[in-house]
Amino acid sequence: MANLLETTVQNSAQAFLANRYGGLTGSRKLYSKTEVRTKKKYGGKRADGLLAYKHWLFGTYVVSMEAKSYKTLPAMKPKFDAWFFLKNCFQAGFVICIASGAFFALYKIDDLMLQIIIPMNAFLIGTLLYGVLTFTNYSNKIVSVVKQVGQYPANEQWLAFSVDSLDKMGKQEVRHLRKICKARGIGILEVKSKGKVKIQIKPKMKSNYGKGFLHYYSKEKEIRGLIR
Repeated sequence: MANLLETTVQNSAQAFLANRYGGLTGSRKLYSKTEVRTKKKYGGKRADGLLAYKHWLFGTYVVSMEAKSYKTLPAMKPKFDAWFFLKNCFQAGFVICIASGAFFALYKIDDLMLQIIIPMNAFLIGTLLYGVLTFTNYSNKIVSVVKQVGQYPANEQWLAFSVDSLDKMGKQEVRHLRKICKARGIGILEVKSKGKVKIQIKPKMKSNYGKGFLHYYSKEKEIRGLIR
């Protein structure tokens, strides 16, 4: 199978999304462009694709997309992150300390030594137990491309991968990648030859507490003028 160029992945995915969301707009206008940057105060990051339209219920609706090919394979592979793992362990230890009731020993026991030992032991046991049980779990891994698409705020976020790049990854890596994206509400598109695109995972809709997402982008005024 021939390797797809990133521009092919990008354009195929953008066309697919334009067709997908274009059907949801009815008679309303859809903005669909590749290579759209966020404003400088938000990092000036370049999204591979951006779509926007007026949703009948949610108002201005924004969709962002990042495309990857075999040339950026390292950015697609989930990697163990020691700091992220420790952070998860400490959080789990604290939750177990609270849930077990050990934390309340600080208030309900008069013995100073027991006040410290009981919650501390519960915290340590919870931390170690979580670490042992989840050491190889996907929740302790990070993916560069997932962090990258997070720089393009939107109601829905997509990652588009060429099928050949996914084939070059190990089966467990692909499973972990999908689980990480699903847990973070990020959709996955698989781009095949001849512009064929398949949805692997649908994204979850995100909200910005009434502020919307379009204000993050440098072409905000142009886009608002087009879709109003």
